[in-house]
Amino acid sequence: MYAMKSKQAIKTRGFGNTLVRISVMGAIVAAGTAAFADGKSFVDRLVADCASKGTQALVSQVLGTPMLRSGGSDIGRTARDNLFNEIVRLDRAADAAWTACATKEALAARQRDVREKTIAAIGGFPEKTPLNARTTGRIRKDGYVIEKVLFQSRPNHYVTAHLFLPDDPKYKAPYPGVVSPCGHSITGKNAPWYQRVGITGAKHGLATLVYDPIDQGERRQRKQDPWRGSVAGHNITGIRAHLLGWNTAQFRIWDGIRAFDYLASRPEVDSAHIGVTGLSGGGTLSSYMNALDERYVAGAPAGFLSTIRDVYDNIGPGDAEQVIYGQVTYGFNHLGITVLRAPSPTMIVATHGDYFPFMGVLDTYGNAKKVYSVFGAEDRVALMETSGPHHWYESTRNAAMLWIRRWAAGDVAAWPTDVAALRRLDFGFDYDAGNSGLAFAEHKEANVTPTGSTLDIPGAVSVYDIMREELSRLDAAKKPPTADAVRVVLGARPAASISATSVAERTIKSTDGKAVRLVLCRDDDLVGIPIRAVFPAEAKGEPVLIVSDKPSSEHAEEISGLLAQGRAVAIADIRGFGASARKCHAFYGAKRADEELAVLSMTLGENLAARRTEDIALAARHFASMAGARSVSLSAHGAACIPAAHAFYLERGLFSSFGTKNPPPSWHEVVKREQTAFSFADSVYGALRTYDWTDLVAP
Repeated sequence: MYAMKSKQAIKTRGFGNTLVRISVMGAIVAAGTAAFADGKSFVDRLVADCASKGTQALVSQVLGTPMLRSGGSDIGRTARDNLFNEIVRLDRAADAAWTACATKEALAARQRDVREKTIAAIGGFPEKTPLNARTTGRIRKDGYVIEKVLFQSRPNHYVTAHLFLPDDPKYKAPYPGVVSPCGHSITGKNAPWYQRVGITGAKHGLATLVYDPIDQGERRQRKQDPWRGSVAGHNITGIRAHLLGWNTAQFRIWDGIRAFDYLASRPEVDSAHIGVTGLSGGGTLSSYMNALDERYVAGAPAGFLSTIRDVYDNIGPGDAEQVIYGQVTYGFNHLGITVLRAPSPTMIVATHGDYFPFMGVLDTYGNAKKVYSVFGAEDRVALMETSGPHHWYESTRNAAMLWIRRWAAGDVAAWPTDVAALRRLDFGFDYDAGNSGLAFAEHKEANVTPTGSTLDIPGAVSVYDIMREELSRLDAAKKPPTADAVRVVLGARPAASISATSVAERTIKSTDGKAVRLVLCRDDDLVGIPIRAVFPAEAKGEPVLIVSDKPSSEHAEEISGLLAQGRAVAIADIRGFGASARKCHAFYGAKRADEELAVLSMTLGENLAARRTEDIALAARHFASMAGARSVSLSAHGAACIPAAHAFYLERGLFSSFGTKNPPPSWHEVVKREQTAFSFADSVYGALRTYDWTDLVAP
């Protein structure tokens, strides 16, 4: 089956003054169905054109026709679907492993194992250093007091926060406490819905610390750039952290650990009775903090917990801290996060129309009840849900605080409560209608720092500074890489251990050569590698294999030049590039179709670069066989240079030479310069602890 884009023109340079131009007006859906007046089909006429005009027409034909699988399903779909289906399988298996823990001892052993693996996967935590906390302002309001707080989670790495303290005679110090990381709002703690968190907590008698995560509120991490938004900042951090074997979650969880330390240090707070709650990105962090910090007495994460399989099916993977390398393989899925500290009290807060699907919420909540039943503690896991899309409503926010008050203050009357009465709080409530009772009207009133940016504090250190320091430490101790070490870090298998079958092969002959178009179907995962090859009638010199991050049709001029030298040429579309590119869910605005493939791979503890390296090696082996050669020359363009460098380094016998055009920057440069654009698809987890991709092609 064939399809051509409407009004598409494919141009190539011919030999001498020959110019071949194939122009297709309209879409040809199936070969043989569009007949001309002489009764010949479109493909028949193209074959005749190739036979009369020679090799250059072959180039036009072989590059100009998209490659489809039977049934009209594009080749790029297989790689994405294979990854997603494996995530579904492992996510369900992790649920089953958690619910299979029939004794307290079995559950405790699994909790310990998953906690250790998660902390290792995000890169571990640094040593605790002095908080050097100070209060920069104090404001009295109706029923509560706000303190503007500044502390250091690491040396000179500043965290800005508001501490809401109860100011009602019915509540006496020391108060139970609540730590609340903000969700994805550029304004952070100054956003109306996060101001309401502190107000609600204080009015329920809880000392509530609402703090800015990195790249939100007063904590932008790239001073010289225009504001990029919280998610973009988390991912820019995440790509660099990934190369170091870290994760954005390491920075964010550590800020939360130190936020607990600060709140516990306050004399007005009962340090033994502190809970945690947050929405969306704050729901992610509050669930992580509750799972990994055993000091919390209760948690109420909102707008995050569902199941990984339902979330990925609905919106795709989340931002960098929401994807932990290999998490579904060892059990840090949404159920695992929920029960990692069972029987510690945990409430799942959800909305029916959330893009974190409610059906997944019901699955995780039902399975969590089974796990908690091992302790006879079903009352220590709860679900608070209400109507509406992704948001924190007055009903769910109050429910979270009442849940924490029940366990942190020992107030048994706080929960269970009249849920219908809580839900009625949502009607008529509007932040913009003047009835919200917000703490601050303007951001400048709310700011903890004089300029609204912690990076303006003399000596301030960003997450990028921290990662650069780690890179320098690694470089000082690094030894030259070996092929075995590179293969282990990358996770690629030897080409000799993988078989592939040529399918959908079509050969077109001309007066001075032939063109072969095929799909090399891997036998292990059935992912297809489209290959387009052109052979001069009298080939000479090493055959050339081209791999590129651009469509094959853009390389007609390069192929023509090589053919003029008499060399056989093939171009292979490795997964995520060219004919294999397919975007199902945009990874938070990523323009490249392969970014989702990369992040899905990360969830499985794999690198997209590893599979691409294998694809290139398999394509080289097959093309060499077609050309009757022992090896091929490898020419890589753009982002394809990174897996090509790995293939050249690890499979030397397949390649006679290697060249790059427009290669990406080195991984060192990516970490050293936060302005350098880069992608998870071009990264290898933890690689910089062993090698840089440019080391593989150094003289």
